[in-house]
Amino acid sequence: MNAGRLGPAVRLTLCTALLGLASLPQPARAQTVSADSVQLHGTIKDWAEQTWLLIADRGAADGGRLTNRGILIRFHERIDDEYALDLISTTFGLTDTYAWWQSAGGARFWGGSTNDQDLVSGFQLKAPVQLGRGWQAGVRFDNESTPAIKRNYLRIGFRKDWKPGPFIVFGGSLDAFKPEMDLWAGAGFKDRNGEAKVTASWLDAFNDAIYQGLGVWEGFADTAIDYERQSFALRASVERRIGKHFRIEADGALLLPTRFDAYVQVEPDSGFRQEEDFASLGGLIEWAFTPRVTVGAFATWVQAITDRAPLPAGLPEDDYYLSEETTRVGGYALWQIALRWRVETWLAREWRPELRDFRGGVGDDVDYEDRAWRGQAALGYRALSGFRADAAFEMDRRDVIRGDGQVPATQSLGRHNARIRLEAGWNFGTRFRLAAGYRIDLDGDEHSHGDWYDGAHGRFTLHW
Repeated sequence: MNAGRLGPAVRLTLCTALLGLASLPQPARAQTVSADSVQLHGTIKDWAEQTWLLIADRGAADGGRLTNRGILIRFHERIDDEYALDLISTTFGLTDTYAWWQSAGGARFWGGSTNDQDLVSGFQLKAPVQLGRGWQAGVRFDNESTPAIKRNYLRIGFRKDWKPGPFIVFGGSLDAFKPEMDLWAGAGFKDRNGEAKVTASWLDAFNDAIYQGLGVWEGFADTAIDYERQSFALRASVERRIGKHFRIEADGALLLPTRFDAYVQVEPDSGFRQEEDFASLGGLIEWAFTPRVTVGAFATWVQAITDRAPLPAGLPEDDYYLSEETTRVGGYALWQIALRWRVETWLAREWRPELRDFRGGVGDDVDYEDRAWRGQAALGYRALSGFRADAAFEMDRRDVIRGDGQVPATQSLGRHNARIRLEAGWNFGTRFRLAAGYRIDLDGDEHSHGDWYDGAHGRFTLHW
């Protein structure tokens, strides 16, 4: 039953991989850039950060920290069969994403319709300031609104650099719900070709001090959490240029085995005990044939295990084992045809199995998997200052291999979806750009209302 749990060998392998990532030197201090002045590069950093926040900001999940939806929460009652394609259309492209991560400070927003009523959106802000003698302070804010996540995650951090390359980092998150604030510290090395960093995080650092130390009146908190194994996590990342043409990225995270009791304060035996495992690993290799042509390949993997068992007076539906996993492999090509014309294209294969076993026989077991080909081919016109436009073909060809209807969704997710995305915007100099898009239906589904319209979206990016 527990064959999917991250065993000691897997955890040892992942720890070794994380330390291996940290042993390589990361890019020198980021410079202020615009989305259109960078070289042609892709990145897995958006994936890495979004995956990390699944464990660092558990309270953002629909249902909160104690949700029974799992850690990855890929499926939701308000997600339809076109949701994955909507995310492709709405979020940033390859070179725009790379530009964001190379910029020292900035703000960006993306938002798009998923149905007649709802919008999915995200907003990030990062603002560093130099304090002198190698010290830097900064804040980061991540906002996300999707059917499964409502996130407002604020972090403050400090960094100290020594020449020629070592540095340390430390900081914490700030949250109105004090038990869910985190602390972290780490170290790394940087030179002109790259940077490597490893951090250790204490998640929900103040939980036991509040619930078990200070105590919270049951009128304010019906439920309390008691950690038997504290929630500690490791993360390592690397980006490095090798010669004139080759570049690599890697990122990995590991949640050390965590166990806690969640119980009703007036009846401590009423609740459940939960054990959690989580691991992720991603990598990218990139080759620049010429300053105008770049190709790359990437692979990402994430797995989460939740083992929940009722306390003596708990509910039988809290007796289950849940395994979630997402694997993605793919490649991309970037071609600067001319000064203002660019082609960006990528294709990925994705696997999403999920297993839920109710040991007490109360609840519906799940043995589900879907697989998809996902991709995008875009032609863009980009003036360094002025008009910009994109036309793209986008697809999500998804098949349910087993367990159709067993995971929450508004309809079967097994569908082949495709559309044309048209987008226009304006570059205000090199630091601010604004764009809005219109989607044209190609698959004749019910979301198009019988005509060509298949949704709309908008984005902006501000660099400083």
